[in-house]
Amino acid sequence: MADFEVLAGIHQGLFLVLLIVMLVPTIMANQLVFRPTKRAFISSARITLCFSWSALFVFAGHLVMTWVLFESFGWLYIKDKLLGFLPFIFVPLLCCLLSTFPRLWELAGKGGRESRQSEVDTDYTRILLQEKNLTPVKVNSPDLDDTLDPEWRGDASCPELIVPLQATVLGCLIALFLQIFFPAVTLEPSILFLAWGVLLAGVSLLWIQQSWQHQYHSTAENWAKPRRLLHFIRFAAFVLMTALLAAIWGNQAMIASRLPDHPSLGGQNQDDHALPDFVFPVKASAHSMPSTGKARSIDVSTKPKQGSPDRVFSLNAQKTTIRLASGKTVEAWTLNGQYPGPELRMKQGELVEITLLNKDISEGIDIHWHGMQTPASDDRITKGETSVFRFRAEQTGTYWYHSHQQIPEQAVNGLFGALVIEAADTTTTDVPIRDIAMIHHNDEKAGATLNGSDTRKIETVAPGTTVRLRFINAENAPVAYLLQGTPFQVVAIDGTEVNEPNLIANQALQPGAGGRYDIQFTMPNRPVLFAPAANQHDKGLLLSPDGSTDAVPFLNAELSVFDPARYGSPTALPFDLSSQFDREYQLLIDGQYGFYNGKFERLSTVNGDWLPDTRMMLEEGDLIKLTFVNRSFQDQSLYLHGHHMLILSRDGKKVTGSPWWTDTLQVAPGETYEVAFRANNPGVSMEETLPKDETAFGIAIPLVYEEHL
Repeated sequence: MADFEVLAGIHQGLFLVLLIVMLVPTIMANQLVFRPTKRAFISSARITLCFSWSALFVFAGHLVMTWVLFESFGWLYIKDKLLGFLPFIFVPLLCCLLSTFPRLWELAGKGGRESRQSEVDTDYTRILLQEKNLTPVKVNSPDLDDTLDPEWRGDASCPELIVPLQATVLGCLIALFLQIFFPAVTLEPSILFLAWGVLLAGVSLLWIQQSWQHQYHSTAENWAKPRRLLHFIRFAAFVLMTALLAAIWGNQAMIASRLPDHPSLGGQNQDDHALPDFVFPVKASAHSMPSTGKARSIDVSTKPKQGSPDRVFSLNAQKTTIRLASGKTVEAWTLNGQYPGPELRMKQGELVEITLLNKDISEGIDIHWHGMQTPASDDRITKGETSVFRFRAEQTGTYWYHSHQQIPEQAVNGLFGALVIEAADTTTTDVPIRDIAMIHHNDEKAGATLNGSDTRKIETVAPGTTVRLRFINAENAPVAYLLQGTPFQVVAIDGTEVNEPNLIANQALQPGAGGRYDIQFTMPNRPVLFAPAANQHDKGLLLSPDGSTDAVPFLNAELSVFDPARYGSPTALPFDLSSQFDREYQLLIDGQYGFYNGKFERLSTVNGDWLPDTRMMLEEGDLIKLTFVNRSFQDQSLYLHGHHMLILSRDGKKVTGSPWWTDTLQVAPGETYEVAFRANNPGVSMEETLPKDETAFGIAIPLVYEEHL
């Protein structure tokens, strides 16, 4: 498939190229009336005509690129371009073709004919003088009648010649503005209507102004070229007015974009009765914790939520200085003084109780169980307060937890950790003997780490041992790791087992932000290296039969990426592309510039909106189909909270391997995914991506059950 980023980048760049190319003939056409001689006028008219034709060819190239995008990626990738942006250029450019071009051609040709006729008259006079043996004089020389007269200035200043060019420039500006700030403009008819209104109003004003100019240039007896100072004053006034309007708009947009100090992701009020059933905040001081109290569980089934827990964990969040394996010290936000937080491992069916204490983080914290099918919460725990969470561990698999308050800052600083739910029956022979959870993270302070180590860790594993590596990507972007030294199986994706996983080798594993891969293999009698694909031999995990570092496998950064859509064996599905869906949503993911929390950023949007404007309404039991179309220039990691989605197709091709169930989907630029899920987790949940960085924020789309409004 063609490279989407290249094609889409060229297509967007052509808007700017066309604007620049159109400015040249527009400026030159406006200056025709100021040419001092007919010869200069003719030359300028011809050059203006050439640049006008050049703009037409650039636009033709634009249409060709639109067709290439359509053929390569489909209608949804060109819909807004073809129906939203290009008409602002096509309509005035068509007027140029019908009105401006013929007049420029006539002016250039008329000047040429007059010049040639003058030369003929001169030659004829010279012949007559020679026949009569008279001395030739410079009579009827073209130079004697080369001054531009009002008729020529009138022809060059008529609105029918000038305004279509100006309208095309204005159309290019509008199209470029919409491309940057409203990439899904066809879904915003009010914006589209306003843009056409601006174009029509602008053309009307330009026509009136040019009509005045035409009258002056055609009839003025004592015509004189306007002074440059007057031109400068007019231009400066226009620039200042435009800047003032832009500043007013920007200030209003900036104010409107500010988020509340402590936003509620679940959309609930922060009182006891409005909280979802899965969380019960036990508010207490850091030094006193009540021994009894009514508990509300995250378990939404009919199983008991009361009683003694089978497993208890305590997490104390605090700011501290940590020392990495390399000796580097960094300031971090830790859980129990660890970076990342402690691994929470439990058995399926156990009643789990987790106490979270905010020791000294004034920004407030909470906890989110990433990948587990629980309703969303936003129980903010302020400094010195404690909350207790209880849930029934129903889902086996690999998950992780992190703070949901101020995700970009707190997850980056260390408030996260691995969460593993093992099968209740572990007596079967296929259960791995060596089970290792590994959580990758990357931030500006500590850099890339694996389980908090910024150097390579070495563990001794006896040959023949079944090893299960639970790889968690806690970075805000996709990350590629390599397992070198032995074939392996990907036995689970995002907590769901793969059906009949086959042995593979020499494939990079690249989960999206928040994604998890479980990898299983039999330890050979040689070292096995699991490390970042970016040739970072000094990082990662080295498993060695004898603990030595001899014969470390070579990392090949050029390996192909593991493809879950073609892995494993198919089996029966609860639904597929032929199913009857209760609701279908098409989500167009774009990158646009705008204000976010008072800052001008490049934002990721869905259907032209970002939280909280975009909502998808559900009813319990609905079968929902979502189509993700990534028209942006960056990977998007989409996370469906509280549900697992089944991937049905990618780029129009059905998934042919094992059923691909996931809660975190990585959608690359130019990719289209069709997914489906059953709305079986009532409550207010959300679909989101983790923010990629401080300048490119991710998507957050609330999924709202209608009965919970």
